[in-house]
Amino acid sequence: MSVQDDIDALIELLEEEIAEVGQGRFDGLAEAMVRKQALSDSIEAATGEIEAALAPEDDEAEALRDRLDRLSALAARDMALLQRMAQVSGEVARDMKRLRDRHGLGGLYGSDGKRGRDATLSPASMDKSV
Repeated sequence: MSVQDDIDALIELLEEEIAEVGQGRFDGLAEAMVRKQALSDSIEAATGEIEAALAPEDDEAEALRDRLDRLSALAARDMALLQRMAQVSGEVARDMKRLRDRHGLGGLYGSDGKRGRDATLSPASMDKSV
């Protein structure tokens, strides 16, 4: 497999992954990560070959530049999407922990069934001007 084939394969993989995440399908992300890493390593190892292919000012070099630009844009979009997913997952986990803590035995009510002293809700502010 040539480096240009690896570039094309990584572009296709990133497009598929972005589409999968956009549709809420996360099952294949771990497998895709392994494939992305292998393709990225292969492309990085061929840096000299890529630089040589970009040196001439011809149509093939221009096409390669376009594909590399596309790859770069997709990689940035994919990374931003995955970072956002990680952030949201962390927020959901924190919310779930907060809710479990609040409604569990250590939350609003003690083990004796009585409302805890720190579990009172703040009184709603009342408009007394009426």
